[in-house]
Amino acid sequence: MTDSPEAALPPPAEQPQHLSLPMAQPRVTYVLLAINVLVFLAMTVAGGSTNTAVLIRFGAKANALIAQGQVWRLLTSIFLHIGPMHLFFNSYALFVLGVEVERVYGSARFLAIYLLAGLYGSLVSFALGPNLSAGASGAIFGLLGVMVAYFRRHRETFGERGRQRVYSLLGVAGFNLVLGFTVPGIDNLAHLGGLASGAILGWLLAPQYEVQVDERGHPHVADRTSLRSRWWVVGVAVLLLVAGTSLAVAAQQDSASSLIFRGQRAVEDGDLAAAESFFRQAATRDPDSGVAYFYLGVTHSEQEEMAEAIDAYQNAIRLEPDLAEAHWNLALAHTALNRPADAIAAFEAFIALRPDSAEADEARAHIAELQESIQ
Repeated sequence: MTDSPEAALPPPAEQPQHLSLPMAQPRVTYVLLAINVLVFLAMTVAGGSTNTAVLIRFGAKANALIAQGQVWRLLTSIFLHIGPMHLFFNSYALFVLGVEVERVYGSARFLAIYLLAGLYGSLVSFALGPNLSAGASGAIFGLLGVMVAYFRRHRETFGERGRQRVYSLLGVAGFNLVLGFTVPGIDNLAHLGGLASGAILGWLLAPQYEVQVDERGHPHVADRTSLRSRWWVVGVAVLLLVAGTSLAVAAQQDSASSLIFRGQRAVEDGDLAAAESFFRQAATRDPDSGVAYFYLGVTHSEQEEMAEAIDAYQNAIRLEPDLAEAHWNLALAHTALNRPADAIAAFEAFIALRPDSAEADEARAHIAELQESIQ
């Protein structure tokens, strides 16, 4: 007797079961976005987000102030933005990357990584870059680094899709870094610090997936990593951050910018001798600093040492020809020494730099008086 056709069929192959990865509900990303917008609005009301005095008042990264102990600026500068376009682009990047990172890593790990990457970005910028700066881009580059680490660590899970994401993320990071090196005013040091620290933290705090079975016998994917289980990662990161900040502060205390700041404080206190000493040290520390020579000239002018003041202002102009204040003060010093022709030349140089300013009208009045004295 032959077998029936049904009996000859092989058993049906077991279909592969696809399980979803655990995802968190993003919340912190929206809170960070709201903070950035609210701070920007407050800065606008206070005088404008592009106003240097407002930026400093709200906590921008100012090396001289950090070197004098205001290390909290490494954190506050992350939430400041210079102009609406700066806020828009950073907010868009934070929304796109923040939602993805928070869903994968969870709110606690996401917030820890965001703040630490931002702080490391600020620290690198403080240690190696002298310019005033602000913005969330260091922390945002940290999120880029996180996602590169995530897809690299789980490359077997995501396969070709994961490799494509890594290449895409690296392309975005590379493009923005090249842009930062070619366009003035971009704090690429903060980008590099944020990217590197974000990648390391993203690797060490990355989810570790395993399949578990619930009480009803249904399999699901669980993440064995949490901020609590990896507390030591954050602990080590904070310790290294503190140590790095201490070293950078010690190095920056004798930097030209810090010496200039201390000299300015001495001028405000009326201690011109101390101010002159600080400005001379700054000029020695950074011979290319026109600002140091300018303030050295100011101390000489205040002490009515006009010949020395002229020499300092001329050095400032030689190093920074567009330093309008140096041309103005040089003109006044020449006037004090009864050198009308030299004073006129200095006033004309000032007018060329600021032709539409109120001071330009005043300079023209000075020129008219000096020309009459010559005649």
